[in-house]
Amino acid sequence: SECRIQKKILGFRPMDFAHTADNIFAVILSVLETYDITHRILSITLDNASANTKSIALFTERNIPQAGGYFFHQRCACHIINLVVQSGLKKVSNRIERIRDAISWIGSSNPRFQEFGRHCTLNGLRPRRFQTDMPVRWNSTYLMLKNCLEYDTTISGFYNMKLAESGCPPAQSLTPDDWYVAKIFVEFLQVFYNATVTLSGVYYPTSSQAIHQIVEMSDMLNTYREDDLLGDAVVAMETKFKKYWSEMPFLYALGVIVDPRIKLAGLEYLLEFTGNKLSIDYSEQITDIRNKLFEVFSIYERRFGGIHTEPSPEPDRQPLPTSWSILKRRKKDKSASSSSSTTRSAASSGAELNRFLEAQFDADENKENFDLLLWWKTYSYRYPVLSHLARDILVIPVSTVSSEQAFSTSGRIIEPRRNCLTPEMVEVLICIRDWEHARKRMQNEMVDEQFIQNFSNLYVDEGSASNQVQN
Repeated sequence: SECRIQKKILGFRPMDFAHTADNIFAVILSVLETYDITHRILSITLDNASANTKSIALFTERNIPQAGGYFFHQRCACHIINLVVQSGLKKVSNRIERIRDAISWIGSSNPRFQEFGRHCTLNGLRPRRFQTDMPVRWNSTYLMLKNCLEYDTTISGFYNMKLAESGCPPAQSLTPDDWYVAKIFVEFLQVFYNATVTLSGVYYPTSSQAIHQIVEMSDMLNTYREDDLLGDAVVAMETKFKKYWSEMPFLYALGVIVDPRIKLAGLEYLLEFTGNKLSIDYSEQITDIRNKLFEVFSIYERRFGGIHTEPSPEPDRQPLPTSWSILKRRKKDKSASSSSSTTRSAASSGAELNRFLEAQFDADENKENFDLLLWWKTYSYRYPVLSHLARDILVIPVSTVSSEQAFSTSGRIIEPRRNCLTPEMVEVLICIRDWEHARKRMQNEMVDEQFIQNFSNLYVDEGSASNQVQN
C-alpha cells in the first residue's frame, strides 16, 4: 500500500542432483507450494542457462501465467552484460595478461613487495598492494585495471627492471601500449559497470532503467567501433549484444512507457536512437509493443475496471534516468503528434490508456529527483487500472544479482565450525538474516561492497587493509 518494493528470500534449498529443467522446476515449485503462492507468480527472472529456460515451459504447462504470460520469463540483464563484456575481454586478453602477471609477481613475495614499496616512495607514491582479478567476474578485471592505472609507470619501471636483471626476453616487458589499452578499456567498461550496478538494485524499479542502460551501452559501442586498439573487442561485444537485445524485451519497453516523462513517444525515440547506433531496425517491434500494450491493458481492465481510489499526496523525487539528456533532444511537436496518432490507431478500447499516453504532464524534466512508484500511487485515482499495471511492471527485477548474493552469505554460515548444519537449518538462518535486513531496509548493502574494497584501499600504511589482504 505504500508503494515500496519488498524483497524476501523464501527458500534456500540444496540440489544434490543434476540441474536439469525437471529438477529446477521441482525445487522452485516446492518453495512456492510451501507458501501457497503457486498461482500468484507474475514473473520469474533467471540467468540464461538452457535448463532454466526449459523449466519455465514446465511452469506454464502447470499454471496459467498472470497478465497473459507476457512477463513470466525474464533473462537476467546483468548476466547478459557479463557475456557481452567477456566476449570483448578475450580480444584484449594478451595485454591485460601482462598487467595481471606483473602485479601478481610483485605481490607474490614479501621481500619483493617491500622493494616495490620503496620504489613507490622514490616515485612519490604511497606503497600499496594490488589485487588480481578473477576470470569468471569481468568486473574484477575492471576494478583491477582501474586501481593500478595510477601506478602504471611505477609498476612498469620496477617490473621491467627485474625482468632485465633476470635475463627475461624484452617481449615479456610491460609497454606504454599495454597501459594505454588498459586506460581506454577502463573508460569504455565504465558504462557497463554502471549498468550492472544500476540494474542489480533492490529498492527501486529496475525494469524502467533497462532501456536507458541499453541506450548508454549502445552509444559506447558505436563510439569505439572504429578504434584501432579496441575495434576487434567492440565488434565481438556488439555481436553478443545484438544476440540478446536486437529484440527488445517487452518488459523493458513497458518500463519506460509507464514513465509519464517518456511514454510511447519517448520509447520510439530511444529505440530509434539505439537502432541507429547498432544498425538495428526496431520499427516493426514498436508496432508489436504498441499492440501488446493494449492487449495487456485489456486484461487489467477486465480485472480492475471497477476500482476507484482517492488522491494521494504529491510524490518525493529520485534521480532521473542516466539517458535523460538524449530524450531532451526530442522535439516536443514530434513527440505530441507521434503519441496522438499512434495510440488512437492502436485500439478502439482502452480509453484510460489512451488518455495517459496523450496527456501532457509536467514531467519534471528539470527536477533532480523523481519517484516513479510514488507518482503512480499519487495518480492512481486518475488511472485506476493503469496504476495496477504500472505497479506490477515496476516491481519485476531484471537481474538475479540480489538473489545470488544469498550464496555469498551462505559461505559465511556453512564454515568449518558449522559443517554439520542440516539443509533445513541453513535455510532458516539464511531467511532470518534476510528478513531482518528487509525489516531495516538494508538489503541494498551489497555483498559486492566488500568485493570492491578488496581492490581498493590497499595502502600498506593502513594496517587493517594490509592485514586483510595478507589473510
